[in-house]
Amino acid sequence: MNDNFLINGQLSSGLNPFDRGLAFGDGVFRTFMVLHGKPQHWSYHEEILRHDANALGITIPPSKILENDIEQLFPTEGTFIAKWIITRGYSERGYRIPKIIMPNRILLKSDYHPLALSVYEDGVTLEVSTIPVASHLPLGPIKHLNRLDNVMAKEGLSASMFDAIMLDDAGNVNECISHNIVARYGSTLHLPQQKKGGVSGASQQIILRHAKEIGYTCVPTTMSLATLFQADEIVITNAINGAIPVKQIQRKPWNSTKLAYDINTLFKKIK
Repeated sequence: MNDNFLINGQLSSGLNPFDRGLAFGDGVFRTFMVLHGKPQHWSYHEEILRHDANALGITIPPSKILENDIEQLFPTEGTFIAKWIITRGYSERGYRIPKIIMPNRILLKSDYHPLALSVYEDGVTLEVSTIPVASHLPLGPIKHLNRLDNVMAKEGLSASMFDAIMLDDAGNVNECISHNIVARYGSTLHLPQQKKGGVSGASQQIILRHAKEIGYTCVPTTMSLATLFQADEIVITNAINGAIPVKQIQRKPWNSTKLAYDINTLFKKIK
């Protein structure tokens, strides 16, 4: 019996292959850190998980059930990566959703391997992916299980690059393969608009709501590559790596790490 995941709160040897998450990507997921048994920034992750599931018409169990599962799977010592996967449930073949269907909840536990300190001190280099973010109107930037655009972009990532910027169907900046993007212009932080697709991460929501606490204003905006290149500073963020400074995109260099430091200070403050 595998002790690295729970299915509906139980240690299990596997998942029913008729699950719609497997067949159609019919579900949502969220990845987050668990420190000494405590899920980090949990209120933000749970809020977005419920928002995304609601957009698909999937019901998520009460908070207490999710929290009990986390307590059951994760030890009280150590740092781990957790992933919630909520699928619509089991059905026979075909796309039609049965009138009566019970969602399945899957909780995964993975070891945490922190990035080298040099990543945060020196910054990382990005490229621009040739794979666009898939448009999923009217769903928008929810973290559903259909992530083939990210898979293909990751497969095409150059070995020397840390991540790649993905554009939307209009050619505007949306996100990186595995991170959200924050661009600083003076004391204002700009986050790319994600109306048609991409993933709105919990770290992005923390920045939107709490930027003033570290001396910035924050606005979502439509952002071309040319506009991004005019930024005073660029940072990429996610729930696992925190905020990472960008030192170069194509031939354009940046040399500041202050914004990443400020955002990581904010992440440590917010529970």
